[in-house]
Amino acid sequence: MSPGLERLLPRPRTLVEHPEVLTLDADRPLAVSAPLAWQQALERFLPGLPLEASGPTEALVRVSVNPDLTSMCIEVAPSGIRVTTPEKLLFPSAATVAQLFRLAEGGRMPCCRIEDAPALERRGYMLDVSRDRVPTMDELRALIDLLGSLKYDHLQLYVEHTFAYAGHEEVWAEASPLTPSEVRELDAWASGVGVELAANQNCFGHMHRWLTLPRYAPLAECPEGIEHAFSVAKEPFSLCPQDPGSLALVEDLLDQLMPCFRSPVVNVGLDETFDLGEGRSRQLCESKGKGVVYLEYLEKVNRRVTERGGRTQFWGDIIVQHPDLVPRLPRDATALEWGYEAGHPFQEHATLFAASGLPFWVVPGTSTWQSMLGRVDNMEANVREAIRAAVDHGARGMLMTDWGDFGHWQPPCTAWPGIVAAAAEAWNPGSMPSDLAEAIDWLVPASQGAGGGLVALGRAHRALGSPAVNGTAAFFHLRYAHAAEVERAPELSIAGCEAHEAALREALTLLPGRGACRTELEAAAAIASFGTRLARARLEAEMAPLEELPEPVRQDLRSSAVDAATQHRHAWLIRSRPGGLRESAGRLEALAQRLA
Repeated sequence: MSPGLERLLPRPRTLVEHPEVLTLDADRPLAVSAPLAWQQALERFLPGLPLEASGPTEALVRVSVNPDLTSMCIEVAPSGIRVTTPEKLLFPSAATVAQLFRLAEGGRMPCCRIEDAPALERRGYMLDVSRDRVPTMDELRALIDLLGSLKYDHLQLYVEHTFAYAGHEEVWAEASPLTPSEVRELDAWASGVGVELAANQNCFGHMHRWLTLPRYAPLAECPEGIEHAFSVAKEPFSLCPQDPGSLALVEDLLDQLMPCFRSPVVNVGLDETFDLGEGRSRQLCESKGKGVVYLEYLEKVNRRVTERGGRTQFWGDIIVQHPDLVPRLPRDATALEWGYEAGHPFQEHATLFAASGLPFWVVPGTSTWQSMLGRVDNMEANVREAIRAAVDHGARGMLMTDWGDFGHWQPPCTAWPGIVAAAAEAWNPGSMPSDLAEAIDWLVPASQGAGGGLVALGRAHRALGSPAVNGTAAFFHLRYAHAAEVERAPELSIAGCEAHEAALREALTLLPGRGACRTELEAAAAIASFGTRLARARLEAEMAPLEELPEPVRQDLRSSAVDAATQHRHAWLIRSRPGGLRESAGRLEALAQRLA
């Protein structure tokens, strides 16, 4: 097979190469006979390609829609390109043709026949825009075009407090939130490449951004606060499920958010309700059972979504702890089975949902959060295992997630390996590219040749030698710098810290000499290096508090912290809004103050 055709991604299910070539005339616009939406998508995937509408007889590219088909067929012959596709694969067929044109080096496109359809019906991506990074509109439009070009058909932007809800201005005032008009604009932009933009608003746990404010504190399960993984200080975290005001707030949020989307899908969250039954609902949970209280609240939220014409999605982590209740879940809701570590029990949990008849999606992750630079090896295994379970048990879709825990210290480009890998697996399981760096440089226009350095930096954490879970030891020594022990960085050694520093330096040499990616990755590497140096200093001092480290060591570490925060502030504004930056960089600056 031609080396060029092997670069198609997602890899087609069936591809037969022919010996001829299609010769293209670079001096003439490309004559296309196709539905307008297909032509406009091709222009988005291939900016600058001169196109002109044409009749089918004169057209070099002819596209027809056949509702009876279940797969698309693309034939490249010396006389031109013919595409026959069902409506649901209209945009993926444009994405494939765009890649074929990019393969036509010297104006010669290899002739072939492609028959193709996805293994999973829905292939989605979710970006956390609440901890604390909200991308610019240009960045969100670029993300949408990238997803469409890789045959994703679904996108969610995870919201806790970063939508400009009227009447709740104190919650989002400093967050540079998404406005209703911006969401409608993104919704229209996404539809132009076949991507469904869906609403996402947590409605139970993860409401600390609201509940720490006096106006909303009375709705908290634990108004006095709890210790949780997303803050250093104790905070109220979840809504109280038995307080009528909790559902009144949810109704207000749904009434404002849902009309901004043409999609009926609404992800209402309901995950990680750490404090359920620990405060105001304790007596109710003791009498009914915590699982039943959770289920009844889920049913109430689902009813409010469906009354507004929506279809509920919810995270499945709580309900799998109560397998006897899974058959009682509302049949019109979809469970999202998430797990982000290699070895997560996707098979076990998928079996549970499938046996109940409840529709479900699998949810792997980019493995970038709590790492600064990513954990590429874990991501690859996590994606493969999730897709395998999805295929084995009839999941309806996949949602690849990119979280931003503790300030989104990882730059947006660190998600590209995961975006590319999940696109390949969800469409054609077993086809994840062996050379992710090459695939990124070819498929992601914004990479500007940074793929090799990006992937190497995403593997540098292995040098630490610590089997940290859901993050890296370098990150956790920053996150828990206040603690006498950093339990989430097991087996970390001084030698591992030294090896990590060397791995970071070597990986940085693989980046191009300039460009946005280099700036962002250098900033993230500076944070990772600071975390490693802080860890080493504390290990050498038998985990002494920061204030008790030798003064020369503290001065050196403080300089590293200030430098990392400065680089982080500069790199953040390349693709992200200013809101949230004060909090994200402030965590580094607080460490610098402690070291002063």
